[in-house]
Amino acid sequence: MEEHTLAHIVTGGVELRNDRLTVIPLGGQSEIGQALWIIAYGGEMLLIDAGASYPSADLPGVDLLLPNTNFLEANQEKILGLLLTNAHEEHCGAVSYLLHHLKIPKIMGPRFVSAFLAQCAIGGNSAVDFECPQVDVIETRRAYQIGPFEVEWFQVNDAVADACALKIGTPEGVVIYTSSFKLDQTPVDNKLMDVAALAKAGDDGVLLLIGDSAGVEHPGYTASEKAVVERLRFHIATAHGRAFVVMPGTNTHRLQILFDIARGCNRRVLLVGDTLVRTAVSAAITGNLTYDRKLEASLADLKHLADDEILIIATGREGDPIQILDELAFGQNKEITMKEGDIVIYSAEVSPGRARQMANILDQFLVLGVATVFGARKNVHVSKHASREELKLMFSLTHPHYFVPALGEGRHIMNHANLAIEWGIPSESIFPLKNGEILEIGHGNARIIGATEAQPVLFNRDQGERVTTYSVNERRTLSLEGIVSVGLVVTEKGDLVSGPSIEVDASGFLRSAEWEVAKIEVRNNILETVNRYSQHSSAKSDDRIPYELSALRSSVREIVVKTLRAKLQAKPTVQVIVHELSTSRPQ
Repeated sequence: MEEHTLAHIVTGGVELRNDRLTVIPLGGQSEIGQALWIIAYGGEMLLIDAGASYPSADLPGVDLLLPNTNFLEANQEKILGLLLTNAHEEHCGAVSYLLHHLKIPKIMGPRFVSAFLAQCAIGGNSAVDFECPQVDVIETRRAYQIGPFEVEWFQVNDAVADACALKIGTPEGVVIYTSSFKLDQTPVDNKLMDVAALAKAGDDGVLLLIGDSAGVEHPGYTASEKAVVERLRFHIATAHGRAFVVMPGTNTHRLQILFDIARGCNRRVLLVGDTLVRTAVSAAITGNLTYDRKLEASLADLKHLADDEILIIATGREGDPIQILDELAFGQNKEITMKEGDIVIYSAEVSPGRARQMANILDQFLVLGVATVFGARKNVHVSKHASREELKLMFSLTHPHYFVPALGEGRHIMNHANLAIEWGIPSESIFPLKNGEILEIGHGNARIIGATEAQPVLFNRDQGERVTTYSVNERRTLSLEGIVSVGLVVTEKGDLVSGPSIEVDASGFLRSAEWEVAKIEVRNNILETVNRYSQHSSAKSDDRIPYELSALRSSVREIVVKTLRAKLQAKPTVQVIVHELSTSRPQ
C-alpha cells in the first residue's frame, strides 16, 4: 500500500516521511512575533502557537503581519489541534486568522488564554469576521494523548498569567518548547516556574529543545516583575498632573502592580485600548487581577476629577504600545488630548525597527510640555524573556540532544546557537532554522531537508484583506515623496476665476525653508501656463495655445513636476483638479 504522506505541493517536491519527526517554523524565526510551529509524525500534525507581529515603519498601510497558511491549507485534514502557551500577541494573536482559513478540530491552552480569546468581542475583531475561539482549558502536569503525541503543559514565568512551556512526547522522543519565559523567583502571582517537571523531563531524556532566544544578549538573570514597583510608584505618586502608563496590552502582572499603586496613591484608573480591557476582564475572571471596583474610572470621570487623581493605563491596537504613544503625542487619539503637566511612563520595549519613531514621539512630548519616563534604564520596565544565565539553566535542566534557537531576531537566534555550543551541545546538533525550513529527525539523525512557503501575510485592519506588495511599495513612495494637489477654477474659455490652491501632504520637503521659496515659483509657473491657454490672454500670439480642459490639466501637472524636481530634487505625486465654470445661462 502506498504511504500516506503530507502534501508536498508547496514544498518544492520534498517528501515528508511518516516514520520521521518533522519540525517546521512558519513564523517567529528572525523576528519578534508570529510564532507558529508544526510538529508532525505519521502523517499527522500538531500546531503550536499562532502569533501575529507588528510591522516596522517601512511597511506603510500594513497593520499586522500574520503567518502564511498555504502549507497548512494543503494539509489541513492532517491537523490534530492547536496548542497555545500564553496570551501574548506574538503567541495567540493570529488564532482568529487561522480559523478563518483552516478547520482546526481542537484548540487547547491554559485558563487565561481561554478566557482572553473568549473576550474577542470587546471592541470588535480587527482581523476577520469570526466567532470567538473556543479553547479547551488544560491542567498543568497532566498528560493529554492527541494522536501519536502525548502533550503536557508546564508552568513558567512570564509577564502574562498562566504562561506555560510544552512537553510533547513523540515516537522519536520528547520535544520541549519553552515558549517565551524567564525565571522569576518573586512572581506577582506567586506561581513559580515548574523547574522540577523540566528537570524530570531532562532526566528521562529530551530529544529536541526549542528555546526562547529573545533575551540572549542580556547577561545574568532577567529581573523580576516586582522590580518595577518602586520606580512606578515614585513617578505616579509624585506626579502633579495626570499620570499615563503606556504598556503592552497583555501584561497582567504589571496591570496588578499598577492597580495596587493607584489604590495607594488615591488615583482612579482609566483603561484605554480594547486589548487592555480584554486583559483586565479576563484576568479578573480567572483570579489574576484583584482590585476594588471603586478604582475604576470612565472618560466622563476625567471632566470632574482633579489631574492628580487620575492614572491612565493605555495600549494600542492589538496591544501595541508604540501605536497608542504615537496617537497621544501627535493628537490623533479621539478620546484623550495631552496637555502640559502630564507625565507619560513608557513601560515597554522598543524594537530596533521603531527606534526612530520613538525618538520623534519623545521630541513631540517635549514640545507639548509633557514629561516622559522611558524604558528599562529608568527601572519602569523589565523584559519577559530569559537572559543568558537562565538560558543556560534551561540547557542544564533538559540536557537536549538537539537544539533549535527560536522566537527572536536573527542575531538572537545565532547568539543563542553560540551559547548552546559554549554550554556543550555539538554544533552539528544545533539548527538555527529560518521560517519555512523543514527539520527532519529520525533513526539517530537530524537534518534540514528543504523548505516550504513562509512569507508572512501583510494585513490591513480597515480593508480586511491581504495587502499586496505593490500597494506597500506605492504607499512607501507616497510616504517618502508626498502628494502635491493643485486646484484651479476656470471659465469655459480658459480664463482663471480662482486659484491656484496648492496643498502638500505626507512630504519631507513640506517643512523645509526651500519649499517656501519653491512654492512661489510653482504658483507663478502655474499662472503663466493658465495664461497661455486663456482666450483673453496677454501672452504673445506665438505662445498662445488653444484652450482645452484636459490639455490645461496636463500642462499644469507637467510644469509643477518640472519645477519641484529642479528646485527641490523631489518627485512627489502631483494631482491637478480643474473646475470649469459655465458662464452660459440655461434657455
